[in-house]
Amino acid sequence: MSSTAAVVKEQRSERYRTELSTTVQGVTGVTDNISATGFYILQDQACEVGSRIDFCVDLVTRHVKLKLSCEGEVVRVERVDRRFGIGVKVLSQVMQAVN
Repeated sequence: MSSTAAVVKEQRSERYRTELSTTVQGVTGVTDNISATGFYILQDQACEVGSRIDFCVDLVTRHVKLKLSCEGEVVRVERVDRRFGIGVKVLSQVMQAVN
């Protein structure tokens, strides 16, 4: 490695396995895991790596149903059985109560 080469260390947030309902640009799916910086979503339609997408995640608590509306960047797409696994880095998010 040359002395001018930059060393990049990828930092990964801790991931938590959980199934939450999702909608990615009109396509329904479910999360496989979530972290503070992103989601891994399983759905029937692929997305293009590098593209920006709008997606929603449904959160249900004891007292209120919430919708997390996000803008994200697709960082990984892979075939998982008959579905696609979509790795998404969250760029922005807004949470609101749903009636």
